[in-house]
Amino acid sequence: MAKSQTEQLLKELDQLRARGLVTDEEYAARRQAIISGQVQLPAQKSGGGFFKKVGIGCGALVGIFIVIMIIAVAAGGGSDDGSNGSGGSSSSSKSADVRVTLAERAVGEIAPEGNDARKSRVTIVRIMDPVVSSNQFSQPKAGMRWIGFEVIHENVGTREISSLTWKLRDTNDNEHDQDVVGPVVDMPDLDPFYADLTPGGKKQGWIYFQVPEGAGVKWLRADPNTFMKGDLYFEAP
Repeated sequence: MAKSQTEQLLKELDQLRARGLVTDEEYAARRQAIISGQVQLPAQKSGGGFFKKVGIGCGALVGIFIVIMIIAVAAGGGSDDGSNGSGGSSSSSKSADVRVTLAERAVGEIAPEGNDARKSRVTIVRIMDPVVSSNQFSQPKAGMRWIGFEVIHENVGTREISSLTWKLRDTNDNEHDQDVVGPVVDMPDLDPFYADLTPGGKKQGWIYFQVPEGAGVKWLRADPNTFMKGDLYFEAP
């Protein structure tokens, strides 16, 4: 039995030498150890044992790489939050949309990508449906009507912000951009074109949409930055 084991170990050692995995000096030393009965050393180094150890080493390296990547992502998220002046919330949660019930006196706050330095607060003051123009030459298209929302836009961050981009979806799932012309009424428009708002400042005015007769409002959306995530939705109850 011992002879068979010795022969097997010598054969495996020969294979290691043929593959160039041991030097001539190592081969001679290990062969002498096998012949003298010190069989554990060659057995541990031969055959699959060698590649198994290499495989474990590669697995460990992959594991270390994954851990490094996780740490890097976490550090990156933390850096973004810090630069944005936010607390401890994750970037994924802070970049999510904010949803508020559409109603008079409803209030919502939103910041692009969770950047609290550029946070907007929006208040729905009044809702008028329909809005009737006082000028016969300023009327909605056939089959359409104007819906108006009086809103307050406040800069509650620490850096200058731009005016919001508005969109309305009706109950037929048609979406409408803000009507920058709007009806002729004695009610001031809110930023029909882009304008800046400094920290602590606010503006109040009306935004208008042309909506088909018979269709209701599904939601009203305020977008602080069209190139970034995080919008404010006022959703119909």
